[in-house]
Amino acid sequence: MTLRDALLALRLALRELRSGKRRFTVFLSCLVLGVFAIAAVGSVSESARSAISRDARILLGGDASVQLADPFPEPDELAWLNARGTVSHSISLRGMARTAQGDSALVAVKGVDNAYPLYGSATLAPSIPLADALGMQTAGDSAPLHGVAVDALLLERLGIRVGETITVGDRAFRITAILEKEPDRAFQGITFGPRVLMSMEGLRQTGLLLPGSLLNSHLRVRLHTQGGTAAPEAQVTAFAEEARRTFPDTGWRIEPFSRAAPRIRNILDRMDTDLMLIGLGALLVGGLGIAEAVRGYLATRIQNIAMLKCVGGGVATVLWTYLLQILLIGGMGIFAGCALGALVPYLARETLGHLLPVAMDASLHWQPLLRAALLGLAIIVAFSLRPLLLAGAVPPAVLFRGYVATQRTRLSGSGRLLVGTAFAVLAGLVYLLTPDKRMVLGFGAVVIGCLAVFRFVAWAMRAASRRAPQTGHPSLRLGISSIHRPGAPTTHLVFALGLGLTALVAIAQIEQNLTKALERDLSRDAPAFFFINILPDQLATMDELAATPGVTRVEQGPMVRGRIMRIAGVPVEEAVITPDVQWAVRGDRGLSHAAAMPDDAELVSGAWWPEDYAGPPLISLTDDLAKGFGVTVGDTLTFNILGREVTAPIANIRKVDWMTFQLQFAVLFAPGLLDNAPVTWVATVYGNGQQVDSLYRTVTNAHPNITALSMREILQDVRNIMHHMGTVFRAMAAVMLFTGLLVLAGAVLADRHRRIYDAVIYKVCGATRRDILLALVTEFSLTGMVTGLFSALTGTAAAWAAVTGLMHLNFTVQPVAMVATIAAGAGISLLIGLAGTARALNKKPAPYLRNE
Repeated sequence: MTLRDALLALRLALRELRSGKRRFTVFLSCLVLGVFAIAAVGSVSESARSAISRDARILLGGDASVQLADPFPEPDELAWLNARGTVSHSISLRGMARTAQGDSALVAVKGVDNAYPLYGSATLAPSIPLADALGMQTAGDSAPLHGVAVDALLLERLGIRVGETITVGDRAFRITAILEKEPDRAFQGITFGPRVLMSMEGLRQTGLLLPGSLLNSHLRVRLHTQGGTAAPEAQVTAFAEEARRTFPDTGWRIEPFSRAAPRIRNILDRMDTDLMLIGLGALLVGGLGIAEAVRGYLATRIQNIAMLKCVGGGVATVLWTYLLQILLIGGMGIFAGCALGALVPYLARETLGHLLPVAMDASLHWQPLLRAALLGLAIIVAFSLRPLLLAGAVPPAVLFRGYVATQRTRLSGSGRLLVGTAFAVLAGLVYLLTPDKRMVLGFGAVVIGCLAVFRFVAWAMRAASRRAPQTGHPSLRLGISSIHRPGAPTTHLVFALGLGLTALVAIAQIEQNLTKALERDLSRDAPAFFFINILPDQLATMDELAATPGVTRVEQGPMVRGRIMRIAGVPVEEAVITPDVQWAVRGDRGLSHAAAMPDDAELVSGAWWPEDYAGPPLISLTDDLAKGFGVTVGDTLTFNILGREVTAPIANIRKVDWMTFQLQFAVLFAPGLLDNAPVTWVATVYGNGQQVDSLYRTVTNAHPNITALSMREILQDVRNIMHHMGTVFRAMAAVMLFTGLLVLAGAVLADRHRRIYDAVIYKVCGATRRDILLALVTEFSLTGMVTGLFSALTGTAAAWAAVTGLMHLNFTVQPVAMVATIAAGAGISLLIGLAGTARALNKKPAPYLRNE
């Protein structure tokens, strides 16, 4: 194509757009909505990541964090760190807070020194210096008490106020302030129970720092720099390497500020990928609307195309003329979608800001906008090519054939190759622009599967309507036969409605099954309480709990504190570990030992050791950790247990169902190594009833060092998280469904000229408005009902695979969701179908007959 031809095509395209812009309403709506969804998700995620990177030192608590194997560092270790920067020490653990009235609550205790925090500041109400709030407090003639700052939730749960006292462990504390903001809270991850912030001296006096207790001890370091500015990443990296060389056997875990808040980063990455793929699904559904809108627009330009060919215009000129129009309109739609998506972080700063530990960085991020624009452009080209190529094949003789359809419906071989190439480029872009390649491959498989299912549904509906008996009311026969007539929007209706309804019913089925599992199955089978930090001489008390009315059984097990240092000889900082098991290498974990294999365990590989085993250390590992670590039987794991490094081979791998919440350990040692270690015990109590609930208070009041975790509260926290996540995914699925409605509207509008022509013929043959209306109701309601039925079945099948295959839970079909989907399919199809064809009923035959 020459430059002259290109300029001609551009002039013709601009001239055509003067009168054709209003026909691109559905085209623009589908495109803007899909691009907006991808741009918005990406912009919000980038804004959150930017905020985390900006305040990384505040979230970590320093330039670097040194996690200790013991509660307190050795003097030489502390002196070495003090020579290189300012050091702040904090210890976090679980405990129980009790009031004078005997009420108690699980709390996340944190002891800090006078240097805390090195970056940022703690916000208290009333606004007082943190050192004053945690120092010694006097009230009247009472003895001085250490002060604590607590979460407002603790005051609500215990029914107390600032100024009153609580007991933590063996020591009473006076509440001096409400802790509104803790700068490094995100570094701790999920903490069960409200925070109680106290001085390190106060924590020492609680009696909670027992040998073997599960706790996290961190030294945060603010490195010395010239001018007192924040240390650059290179200096922090050099510090970490020097620390590892100087103290290779201390069991230190050193985290630079660049790796602050890893849990939040992982959640953001997963949510970004998941929501972007749902947004891409909406854009793909919108692609059907784009194709229909282009087909409908070109159908009104058949005469123009024929005249252009009659005066010497070639196929290339025709194609470029209309492709340029589509690209110009599409460019405006992409710009609008990206602009709206870029605004979302500014609008969501207040509504979503409370979900992040730092203020969201509301600014313009080009990368997600470019990603959305490229995908939008690829969608436009891929879905517009087919109708464009078919329009380019329109013969000039169409000028002399009136309303008779003469447009080809099949592409040539070169046309199919061109369209296939466009879709291959689209698939490649999706793969390259999505970080999680496994997720995008799974998404592609789901899309292909849904397309195959709904293509079969559309084919089956056409075939069934073609073979339907020609009996009954004429309008019913007419409505059924319209499903398979040439140009009928059946296929587009099935695709447009099917994908959105499938996504909604799948999310509804998964959420309802998870809720059922939590409220009935897990709540019934899970223990009522976990008790931790039990001393050996307190085991008799736990045995006595079995006699409490309502208690069905009590399980106990020894536990020692330890952490994984190396995996198959590779330090955990360098090992490749999948995100789902990263929790196992963050801080200390509970380890245990057993002579006999647990009753509820199932060996996957290897063999269990004899009960009288007395050889070198061996370990039993759960299969989820083995897969996440990439290890098998014979590989070694190195642990730091109470300051001593132990390397042991994996003797066997066992399968454990964590969803039962039973007393289980990810790592079990063979008898021998931990037999004489200073251990604490953990216990689970099963049962229900008022007397079982009172054990929470009875045990913790009698033994202040014992911490109780209520499964009722834990499950409620899980329900809340599920509710928030379900809301987000339902909203994105609703966007996909709304895009499908636009596609459906576009398909009906694109077919409007044919509907008018059909209505004229029906009226000439004696049909009334009522007859034509009944035929339309039959066609659209039947198509929508069948689409809803298969959407319900497909979505339920997808939910079944997710619940049973990924979550390993029992699945129960939720009939309400299925019935609602079928009804929604019929109702939506009927409403949009009638709204788009109502004008056909009002057309009089005379003007059309005169032109024939």
